[in-house]
Amino acid sequence: MAEPSQNTATNGQEESADAALRLELRDGVAWVHVNDPAKKVNTLSSRVVVEFEACLSTLEANPPKGVIIRSDKPDIFVAGADIQELRDTDDPKDVTRMLEQGHQICRRLGALPCPVVAAIHGACLGGGLELALACHRRVATDHPKTKIGLPEVQLGLIPGLGGTQRLPRLIGVVDALPLILTGKQVKAQKALRLGIVDAVCQPDDLEAAALKLVAQGKSGRRPSKPFSTRVANTLAKIPLARNLIYSKARQGVIKQTGGHYPAPLKAVDTIERGLSLPLPQALALETQAFSELVVTDVAKNLMGIFFMKTDSDSRAAALAAQSSRDVDRAAVLGAGFMGAGIAQLLAHKGTGILLKDISTEGVERGLATCRKLFGGLVKRRRMTSDQLEAAMNRIEGTTTYDGLAQIDFLVEAVFEDVGLKHRVIQEAEAAAPADLIFASNTSTIPIARLAEGSGRPENVIGMHFFSPVHKMPLLEIIKHPTTSPEALATTVKVGLRMGKTVIVVNDGPGFYTTRVLAPFMNEAAWILTEGARIEQIDKALTGWGFPVGPIALMDEVGIDIGAHVSGVLLEYFGGRITPPPVFDRLLEDGRKGRKVNRGFYSYGDGPKKVDETVYPLLDWQPREISNEEIIERCWMQMLNEVAHCIEDGIIDNPVDADLGVIFGFGFPPFRGGILREADRLGLDYVVSRLEGYAAKYGDRLKPAQLLRDMAAQGTTFHPA
Repeated sequence: MAEPSQNTATNGQEESADAALRLELRDGVAWVHVNDPAKKVNTLSSRVVVEFEACLSTLEANPPKGVIIRSDKPDIFVAGADIQELRDTDDPKDVTRMLEQGHQICRRLGALPCPVVAAIHGACLGGGLELALACHRRVATDHPKTKIGLPEVQLGLIPGLGGTQRLPRLIGVVDALPLILTGKQVKAQKALRLGIVDAVCQPDDLEAAALKLVAQGKSGRRPSKPFSTRVANTLAKIPLARNLIYSKARQGVIKQTGGHYPAPLKAVDTIERGLSLPLPQALALETQAFSELVVTDVAKNLMGIFFMKTDSDSRAAALAAQSSRDVDRAAVLGAGFMGAGIAQLLAHKGTGILLKDISTEGVERGLATCRKLFGGLVKRRRMTSDQLEAAMNRIEGTTTYDGLAQIDFLVEAVFEDVGLKHRVIQEAEAAAPADLIFASNTSTIPIARLAEGSGRPENVIGMHFFSPVHKMPLLEIIKHPTTSPEALATTVKVGLRMGKTVIVVNDGPGFYTTRVLAPFMNEAAWILTEGARIEQIDKALTGWGFPVGPIALMDEVGIDIGAHVSGVLLEYFGGRITPPPVFDRLLEDGRKGRKVNRGFYSYGDGPKKVDETVYPLLDWQPREISNEEIIERCWMQMLNEVAHCIEDGIIDNPVDADLGVIFGFGFPPFRGGILREADRLGLDYVVSRLEGYAAKYGDRLKPAQLLRDMAAQGTTFHPA
């Protein structure tokens, strides 16, 4: 046993300033401090694994009475593997070697003769959790930043350092499967109930709680699981029940993913086969599955999205840092569903809100919507009842502008009408301070046109949210030519505080997202009137990977809203957005979509179904149109408009262009983004297909000049 000493640091070699691990021996307990100076977060990179090997050699040569692994980074334990290393690897054999090295680390940790405890504060994800699972005991802090999970499926992978085997063995397959198949992250108390951690403490007590677990030894008494969970895990060991569990898991994966994502199915197979094997063989099975997945196009694309989002978030944070304002209180004008959603999310993030509507009834409905949204968080244990009441107390309803005197940031969410918005701008500016930033939640109207109604146009900006606000991750911020840097930076700062992925675009009708979505839906409308059936169009596009088909989306958005948007865009873009003339009959027939239970689909008891009476209304005659044509015409029309947006200077960064369509309305993530899909196919192919469709169906399908030029030059949107 090592002699007690104070603050003795060693890792078997001379300490260096760029070391990620620091080994400290204190009162006979070895503390392994993880703090990679080369990265913002701790990851299990190849370099860190080598340092772990040296550290373990020291501990094995002179075992202490206990080992505690903790992070010295704020709010991060270990965030997982080094994704860049994985993305840069094209040979499965190289991945296998990396994983086997990691498995040796985990095996050696578990084989130490003394208790090994993971002291977790902050994000403990992926390889970080797998490192913790290889320890004998785990304690986590009861703090909002402490989140525990295996999110590898979100990158097209499965856990690769033992997660598919150690987690089910620890907590049972019934509880482990949902975590592994969805990538869901849990907080400390949920992790305790599941049995992932052995104790929970306050952040200031983490060291003492870890020492207490060391004193209890390798296998102290673990928390008791609920009776129903114990029964379910017992049944899971019976062959018939076990087969049913895995069968249901596979069915759920197919339903959720459409079969486009191989990782979840590979995870089910690996868990099922691995749990019947000794752990070393099961880990080898997992290693093989991970190594096969990491080089697939799906994994490369999903990891690419991870890096695109990181890049976008970094640029947004740098822009937000230029603002001198801290928006602790804001106003939201319009208490409808969108306005209430914006108010609720701002209040949830700690901002005081003045929620204004024209009537008391409108305000009350808005406040009720906010309470309902908070109630959903309580139901899912994301907040307590007391926190709900505290958040609701941050929202003040009003029918007047009196409270604006102390507010310098405002989000307007009234009906899409230029005259109405001009009036609201003028009324708000008359009541608010001179430095009021006026952000309009508009989806189509050019911000410069709205700024014409302002006495301070430099403070007018666009803030385009997506519905429902609390779920959709994207926020499109629109600056017009005279928007001030302070207004832009402050608006981005507010968006980041709300937890949004922020893209900044230049002004123009429809901006970026509405403008590129409109041709997609419009082309589907033309295909319908040409003779394809509603269900064929929607199934073709959902089968290609969209979360909802374009015809169903028209019902969800509202056929009347779609017609209004189309009218605004038609004014500027003419033939590219011209809808089929017969579509006017839909509104004449009172069809507005789901909100009135009548559109292309009927919505009654049971699942929605196609309303067959819509066909004679459109003078529809059936015609054979292939799924391939439906898919290509729709998504390539969207791509065409993306190219026009780049030509017009609306957006210039391919990263933001791809994130906008993925996070804004669900362009299939496994394809990596619309520009990445175009790069993959080759722009010469895209141009030839569009030219063929244009010759057959009209000039709206003619490829943009940018696509023609890039195809001729053999260039791509993203670096190869």
